[in-house]
Amino acid sequence: MPSTTRRQLLAASVASSLLAGCLTGSRPDGSFESVDGRWPMDGRDSGHSRRAGDAPSDPDPVWQRSLDGVRAVGPPALTDGRLYVPADAVTEESRSRYRLYALDATTGDTRWQVPLRVEPNGSPAVAPDQIIVSGKRSLERGRVVCFRPKYGDEEWLYDIDARLTAPPTVANGMVYVGDWAGRVHALGALSGDVRWTQQIDADDGGREFTTAVAVDDGTAYLGSLAGNTGIVALDADSGEEQWRASTGPVTVGPVVDDGLVVVQSHGLVSAFGAGGGERWTFNVPAESSRPMAVDSEHVYVAGEETLYAIDRSGGAGWRDSGAEGDPGTPTVAGESVLLRSENRLRALSTADGSEKWTATPAGNGDPVVVPEGVFLPSSGGRLLALGEN
Repeated sequence: MPSTTRRQLLAASVASSLLAGCLTGSRPDGSFESVDGRWPMDGRDSGHSRRAGDAPSDPDPVWQRSLDGVRAVGPPALTDGRLYVPADAVTEESRSRYRLYALDATTGDTRWQVPLRVEPNGSPAVAPDQIIVSGKRSLERGRVVCFRPKYGDEEWLYDIDARLTAPPTVANGMVYVGDWAGRVHALGALSGDVRWTQQIDADDGGREFTTAVAVDDGTAYLGSLAGNTGIVALDADSGEEQWRASTGPVTVGPVVDDGLVVVQSHGLVSAFGAGGGERWTFNVPAESSRPMAVDSEHVYVAGEETLYAIDRSGGAGWRDSGAEGDPGTPTVAGESVLLRSENRLRALSTADGSEKWTATPAGNGDPVVVPEGVFLPSSGGRLLALGEN
């Protein structure tokens, strides 16, 4: 009979702790010495590359936090040692269904929580002294809200008379959001003042911007799902259109990194240069709407059961089908690409796709990755932190 490994014992112990946490609100008594890494917005940076500098190798659970009265948590942002977590909270004491939590990233302890006057649509975006959340205030109306990081005081809000389904992007002191009416809004992060708005193709089929704005090197990139589909590139300071490119409905992206602009339209991945010239296209047999990731060698795209590593030149790199189902959202960390699927967190080599390690349990949300740890949303209003022992 095989002997029980240390990792199996740890996994069993943490699984029991997770169940106890769900019932009692307790958490494993662990902590990080410090958490200095940053994941300040959706996709980590304003180009949404999902690329972190590094991650712990073969990590074990450090802490798990069950938020009282919370039935679901959204993707967090992490900066200055704090996790900012949007939550769907249902309590007898709370008048507001949605809340924003600030947690100490080293321990998972709550520093503050405040009501959200919006149904959040993704990760907060953190500027130097602002936390920006966007979402739905009614069925066809959106809102952007800003909080101060120290105590969660609400600083400003901006209402939009159209649907918002993507989180905000912060770059160079400005906040960018696109809406379903084909408009792009650029706000000052400090005060919420409108720097510019741009309506795209109002009299010619219109557009629907359903994914996050990507900003890189002074240009804002948007992908349109309906109407005139494809990419629009605008001057990030003025909103003036720089170029456009036609593609199918943009279901994922844009992702922008070092002069490469990538979007996905169902099963077709298209790449453009920063000036708008088409570089290449690549067909992914089974489409997925999961975010892409990119590093200096590859673009990582999740299919229905396979992860594809596409060379930045458009050639077929390697592929992995070891997840036995949905491969999960890829996240690059150093020389590894991390995948969360089926309550497992897998690390593959970016060079050839060989498996480096697997950790369990691993939550059910997309990971936030920094050199010190991996932070994973889980079911029932829980967050799990993994790190090296």
